[in-house]
Amino acid sequence: MQSHYVDVAVGLSYTFLAVSLLCSATREAIASLFQTRAKVLLDGVLTLLHEPAGQPRVRGIVPSLLRLLRRDDGFGLDKLGAQSLTAEVLRHPLITGLAQRGRMPSYIPSAIFARAFVATLVDKYGKGEAASLLLSKLGNDGLRRTLLAIMGQGPDDAAALEAAVRIWYDTVMDRISGWYKRRSQFVLFLIGLFYAVAMNIDALQLSQRLWDDAALTTQMVAKAGTMTAPTTEAPADATAQARAAAGQATQLRELPIGWPSSRFAGLSQAGAWLAALAFALMGWIATAFAASLGSPFWFDGIGWLLALRGTGAKPAAESTAAPPALTLPSLRQ
Repeated sequence: MQSHYVDVAVGLSYTFLAVSLLCSATREAIASLFQTRAKVLLDGVLTLLHEPAGQPRVRGIVPSLLRLLRRDDGFGLDKLGAQSLTAEVLRHPLITGLAQRGRMPSYIPSAIFARAFVATLVDKYGKGEAASLLLSKLGNDGLRRTLLAIMGQGPDDAAALEAAVRIWYDTVMDRISGWYKRRSQFVLFLIGLFYAVAMNIDALQLSQRLWDDAALTTQMVAKAGTMTAPTTEAPADATAQARAAAGQATQLRELPIGWPSSRFAGLSQAGAWLAALAFALMGWIATAFAASLGSPFWFDGIGWLLALRGTGAKPAAESTAAPPALTLPSLRQ
């Protein structure tokens, strides 16, 4: 009996792994199409340069569509105003050279950003100025005080300013990466809920079926025992990511899920139908939550369950790293 509990857990985990892979591939395709990482990076730069008031100007449906069409004005830098330091720095050749035309880089190394920042100030106010004087000419008191505090009592030159910008950039981007991951997990939940309803991936119903059907459970455990680690290579573009999502959907259809659902079979009374719908909603939400945990979580979980069952070896530890195409990566990689 105890082994049967573990077998059912393995079967459920294998299904959740497949759903997680599908949701992650879908999320990656969406992020690539709408350049989500680049947009979040822009928000981060506005934050670190103390220009948060410009964030609402570059948000909305229209900017998203312009980014999708790769329009030069897709990120709305012109809407930030002629005096925006963010717009000036992001238009520097050191940064525009990191991305194709009509796009913005999704990742900027801190050394490159700091050099572009200092070069922008030098071009604007002249060479040979002290760092404190360059910052005072910006008229941005918050940024001036922040960078001067990081510089401390050391040298007051361009090199010291560049080092301070690098420290501040790394600090803010660590925070932005955390925000992005939390938002991405919520998006994964919504995508998982969509697939759960569309493909009737009802975790409660599936667990009951695995419990009652020993042959099906054995088949699922066998599939889990032969699985390989998710690839660590991210698809190159949105088209490749969409193909990856389609491939995951095809594999998912081979599992004991889908419509029509036996949960609603033979129900004629409205009360019984609503009760069945309530249980189905709970099952769909459970599946969506499981998908939001990410494929590495379920890959590791299956490995531990198989080891507990004593019928298979735990997957190698080095293969459990979160693949860029499956879990949304940090803005700083």
